Amino acid sequence: MLEELGIPYTVHPINLDKLEQKQEWFLKINPNGRIPAIIDKDNEDFTVFESGAILIYLAEKPENFCLKIQKKKVP
Repeated sequence: MLEELGIPYTVHPINLDKLEQKQEWFLKINPNGRIPAIIDKDNEDFTVFESGAILIYLAEKPENFCLKIQKKKVP
């Protein structure tokens, strides 16, 4: 999705065999210790994790012109 939106990014491989996703530095990015996760450098290093949340976040960034997803209350 980053490429489709033309958003520049850098990939940082995580070594799952060495449990890098459970190290303190990564837990600051995602307290669940899971991948994927992103850090938005354009938004004060804002972190987003979980695939669905990342996709929604990227789509709703103002420069991407996607309407905000509205939550509906079910009666």
